[in-house]
Amino acid sequence: MNIISLLDNKNMKPLEKRVKIVEIIRMNFISIKEIKSLQDTIDDKKMALIFEAMEDVTNKNPEIANLDWLIFVQNFILSKSNNLKREASRIVGNIAYLFPNNLNVAIQNLIENTKNESTVIRWGSAYALARIIQIPKYANNELYAVIEDLCEQETDNGVKNQFTNGLKKAEKIRKA
Repeated sequence: MNIISLLDNKNMKPLEKRVKIVEIIRMNFISIKEIKSLQDTIDDKKMALIFEAMEDVTNKNPEIANLDWLIFVQNFILSKSNNLKREASRIVGNIAYLFPNNLNVAIQNLIENTKNESTVIRWGSAYALARIIQIPKYANNELYAVIEDLCEQETDNGVKNQFTNGLKKAEKIRKA
């Protein structure tokens, strides 16, 4: 079954589709290049389902991702679709440590989303930034102070906790 047929299957629930897509990605039956080619042919809802599967895969097996994954998803951090923003941010958070020298665009986009009115979008950005700040290169640069400021300004406890946990872990790296 190809990915388009799977996404269009009316007899399957979204969760079932996501599970199948996770399996397809894990088994390397679809590449990031093929996923990328879908962006102009499917709607945001279907692309978000693929991103949910990508997030699931990278959460458990981040090493499956290559630099093309980061380059592809970082552009969706500022998508019009909140689902794509959220999932793209989480994917970046899962794989950031693999590509410490390629995060500038993602970091800028994530920081921009910390001002979003949606708590889920801010949480996704905080999730990713909290993981990026634990990379030694970023624990010891100006991003640390930026995240401290974002944490102080944040009103939602869940989002604030993401920042706080990342800062605590980064602090250990700074002292090492």
